[in-house]
Amino acid sequence: MKLIILDRDGVVSNDPDGRTTRAEDWQSMPGAAAAISRLHHQGYRVAILADCGALDRGTCDMAALNAVHSRMVDDLATQGGTIDVVLLVPGADASDRNTRVAATLTDALERLDVSPSSTVLVTDSQHELDAAHTAGLRPILVLTGYGRRTLDAGLLPPRTVVRVDLAAVAAELAP
Repeated sequence: MKLIILDRDGVVSNDPDGRTTRAEDWQSMPGAAAAISRLHHQGYRVAILADCGALDRGTCDMAALNAVHSRMVDDLATQGGTIDVVLLVPGADASDRNTRVAATLTDALERLDVSPSSTVLVTDSQHELDAAHTAGLRPILVLTGYGRRTLDAGLLPPRTVVRVDLAAVAAELAP
């Protein structure tokens, strides 16, 4: 089985800061649903990787975060995109973010019985690229959200592929 893990903020969500705390404020990135649909129809299981920043900042509670994710799943589904699982990265301490993301990825692979070598992580974020590399996943940087800034920093892990957006990733992986 093939698994693609998509960073929510800046890749699927048109909110790179992850500040959306109300379901009615959810906005998908243009083309995200069609890209997700394309991947799903080519045999990929699709997971969304989301941090708990709004919980950590106290700007929403778990019920509100669940409502945002429910809206996301429903919104993408009405446009043909299927989400198999939402992965939450716990914790507020930025100093160990890479460790927490890598642990979340490793746990998800074990639970879903998927090998790292058959898994792709698509993100706009340096720490998630680093975590994907640590966990043995194939990292892909997209230039949406903070992707351009991440690219310009010049610290990409080995084997990182750069694509303009999620639609370009889907076109390549699911021709």
